[in-house]
Amino acid sequence: MLVGFVSLLSFPVLYFLSDVLRYIFKYLLSYRIDVIEKNIAYCLSDKSQREQKKIRDDFYKNFIDIILESIKGLSMDPQKLIKRYTFLNPELIDEHYRNGQHVITYSQHYNNWEWAPVCLGLQMKHKLTGVIKKLSNQRINEYVNQGRSGNNSSVVATQDTGEFFKTMHKQSDIIAIAFIADQIPYGKARTLEVPFLGNMVPFHHGAAIYAQRANFPIYSIDVHRKQRGQYEISVFCLKGINETLTAAEITARYAAHLEELVLKSPEAWLWSHKRFKQKLTY
Repeated sequence: MLVGFVSLLSFPVLYFLSDVLRYIFKYLLSYRIDVIEKNIAYCLSDKSQREQKKIRDDFYKNFIDIILESIKGLSMDPQKLIKRYTFLNPELIDEHYRNGQHVITYSQHYNNWEWAPVCLGLQMKHKLTGVIKKLSNQRINEYVNQGRSGNNSSVVATQDTGEFFKTMHKQSDIIAIAFIADQIPYGKARTLEVPFLGNMVPFHHGAAIYAQRANFPIYSIDVHRKQRGQYEISVFCLKGINETLTAAEITARYAAHLEELVLKSPEAWLWSHKRFKQKLTY
């Protein structure tokens, strides 16, 4: 019902609704406000309280926009959507496609990451395969996975990643496998503590181990907001095909690049996650 309602809204009306919901989330519900404020203060301690408050307020605006954009994107014509989500330098990835090389891409919860499964596969030659965590609600999980599949893209569950890598050489497609690697590792996830925003922070390490073993080139997919509902995507090389790096060095490079992105537009990152719970009491 919600998806159907949002899908009918024009983008101007969508952002009017976003402004209303932002007020509700921030002032009436105080949605995760303690988590957001503590994360910002912990990572950006050099900022004044006034600057931290502005980052918090701008975060809410970005966050609600992304929620509504994501819902609307599930029902939009992909050919129309890619006009709002433009891949600036696909030639860097396409060169590996011509050479028959799989690639690994890192992404992050930065600006609108949710449109990537719909839009990027249509703008690159590799088949985009996202590694995702299975949702507990089976019905919602199937709906979201369906929205993230097609248009030259597919998904693989986190627990199936190892088997997927083992069988990639049997695939008829040349694949760009995508990891969102900036959330806090849980359970038995392979982790590594690396410097990040002035702290030692655990990062997912599994993607780097796969990349190091397979000697795949690695790119970061960076999403830059031009204005509401308009994004430009660029890829940044983290590891070249002939470059020898340890898995630890790969993870550290990813964290350093993510730090650059966050410092450039701190409001664009997902501060509402309990990302630093090993250091903070939320």
